[in-house]
Amino acid sequence: MMRRSQSFFRFARSLAPHLMRDRSAASGVEFALVLPILVMLLFGTVDLGHALTVSRKIDEIASSTGDMISQQGSWTKSDVAKLLSGASFILQPYETTGLTITVAVDDIAKSGSATVNWSAALNTSALNSGSASTIEVPSEIQDDGVQVVLTRVQYTLTTPVSAFFSNFTGQNGYSFDRHYFNRPRVGDTITYN
Repeated sequence: MMRRSQSFFRFARSLAPHLMRDRSAASGVEFALVLPILVMLLFGTVDLGHALTVSRKIDEIASSTGDMISQQGSWTKSDVAKLLSGASFILQPYETTGLTITVAVDDIAKSGSATVNWSAALNTSALNSGSASTIEVPSEIQDDGVQVVLTRVQYTLTTPVSAFFSNFTGQNGYSFDRHYFNRPRVGDTITYN
């Protein structure tokens, strides 16, 4: 038995210099080592591209909805509902079931505090009239007696890569929460009936 192990070691020692000079499969080994990293980079890039596209679309929903509300001095409930429903189509081809849009027209007091005059929402409940604004209105756009249109859009995008890593990160997808402020364009107030 001892002879066999000595002969094996002699054989391995004599073969080692030959293997060190042989480079015929080095590129195949390098490719096998690098391929998983390249595949992860590809999937991560595609995933990030989807997230950036949805982020842009969420910004567009918030800004265009607030802009449209601020362009008229009077709105009906059915018109606002149609506007919010139509704005959700901006998100397509992505799923719109988790999309929430909230529009609140806030009254600004002399003290700078904002209270909800009226509100409408899609896929969530509207804010109660008379309640404090959920988001602080910047002092730069506060003007006593002039209402402010606050549009808030929330959405969670779940992609295959984010779902795969949810066990590690504790989050199931990319969460977006955007809000925009607009001032009325036709007057100081916007009515709702």
